[in-house]
Amino acid sequence: MNPDLKKIGCSEVLEQLGQYLDEDAREELCRAIEEHLARCHDCQIYVDTVKKTIILYQSDKGLELPFTANARLQTAMAREYGGSGGGGTSD
Repeated sequence: MNPDLKKIGCSEVLEQLGQYLDEDAREELCRAIEEHLARCHDCQIYVDTVKKTIILYQSDKGLELPFTANARLQTAMAREYGGSGGGGTSD
């Protein structure tokens, strides 16, 4: 751990995540975030999820969920957000 680096907390990691993921981000900020990620499992998971989401979004391939996974996802979302939970789509 570098004693010269400013320590940052989870909220600052989340606030600065866009800059961290940007290849042109400030080097010092990236080092501080990486140091935080080395000791914070929750932020590691969050950052990894965001990175994977960006990769999926940027890829040219469509992502087709199996029917059963789609039905479970629709049910879970309906339960969470108060919808019908019928497993179908409104299209």
